[in-house]
Amino acid sequence: MSLYLELFLLLFLAGMISLLFFVGSRFVIEQQIDIYHQDKNIVQKYNEKYISQIQKFITERGISTKDLWKLNEWMNNNRLIYIQIKKGNEWIYSSDFAMDEEQADVYDFLLYPSDSYYDIELSDGTAQVFIMGMYSYNAYMVALIFAIIVSFLLFFVLTMFGIRRKILYINQLSRDIEILEGGNLEYEVHMQGNDEIADLAAGLNSMKASFKNQIEEIERLTRTNQEMVTEISHDLRTPLTSVLLYAEILLGGKYAEEKNKQEYLNKIIKKIQHMKDLSDRLLAYSVHSMEEKYIPAGYVPLHSALYDELSDMCSYLSEQGLKVKENLRWEEGDVFIYGEYLTRILDNISSNILKYADAQALVLIWDEYYEDEIWITFENACGRGNSGMDSYSIGIRNVKMMMEEMGGNCEVVQSKEQFRICLRFRYRKNDGKMQTVS
Repeated sequence: MSLYLELFLLLFLAGMISLLFFVGSRFVIEQQIDIYHQDKNIVQKYNEKYISQIQKFITERGISTKDLWKLNEWMNNNRLIYIQIKKGNEWIYSSDFAMDEEQADVYDFLLYPSDSYYDIELSDGTAQVFIMGMYSYNAYMVALIFAIIVSFLLFFVLTMFGIRRKILYINQLSRDIEILEGGNLEYEVHMQGNDEIADLAAGLNSMKASFKNQIEEIERLTRTNQEMVTEISHDLRTPLTSVLLYAEILLGGKYAEEKNKQEYLNKIIKKIQHMKDLSDRLLAYSVHSMEEKYIPAGYVPLHSALYDELSDMCSYLSEQGLKVKENLRWEEGDVFIYGEYLTRILDNISSNILKYADAQALVLIWDEYYEDEIWITFENACGRGNSGMDSYSIGIRNVKMMMEEMGGNCEVVQSKEQFRICLRFRYRKNDGKMQTVS
């Protein structure tokens, strides 16, 4: 309903109520006036009052039977009074018209009861006066003016009351807007009615929800970007440590044969390339932080996807003085994987093992095959002083995130003595015999 229609209905309703009040109040008041003026005692008091005034007027002017026309002056000032005067049996004056003796003889005057006549003294004798007046007329006029004024006031009050409701609602919206301006986007703007003001309130709620979603989206993207930067920065540490280790081996000549030197050089190049890829990814995240991340994962033969990376991991841990025991069967099939993520995942796990594993205990690695999954589990005993496992959080969080983005899963079980992480990759079997690789 529009404001125009609401205002029209408000004015119409206020007008109808005021009109009904006017008619009803006037009827009731006039009924009371009629009842009051029907009392004979009241009428007699009015009659005696005006007879007294007429007598005074006659006495002051010395009016006689011959010049009763002078009474017209008083009658002009008292038009609500009607009188007839007679002397003896002869009517000598009527306030309705002027008459001479012939008219008085012809005119058929009504005869009234004897108690309806009052004696007045003319300058030339006594006469009888019949008097009648519209004594209630003034009361009627007062009642009419009173009813009009009160009805108008009632119309005004009802109209202002209806308008006041809208003004209060507008004031409420103003307070609501101030609350929203203060940053409280959880606050709900009051909805009242279904007019243009209510549409404005609904628009404010929609705008608030849209603005809130935009802020949440910006915060989410900012948080995601920060997390990505933190993850990649964290993941840069492990290949950098490996490069330093291999460089120290080459610098100190701690290799048995010349071919081992080339292997270490190849590993350094591979790690540096991995670090470059991570740096490029970090730059891409910074420049394109608002874009949706795309992971080019796909099914790759299991052996070619995992063998080299796991072998490098085992060699690296062994070179760091840890004892690694792996039990990997390498069945035929394809694994759904993204190479860069796999490298980062294994680097994170290697870094955590080096930091927190008991150097005297075995690091165990094994695989399990299911209908559409392959599980690769890493387990190590925790060294003393590392039972809190606080520093695992960033690396493990990165691993879980990358596994989920590849459509897999990561399960972590840890206690004061033991730490185990299981990587669950999507897997599809191929027909063929089990391949054993030593």
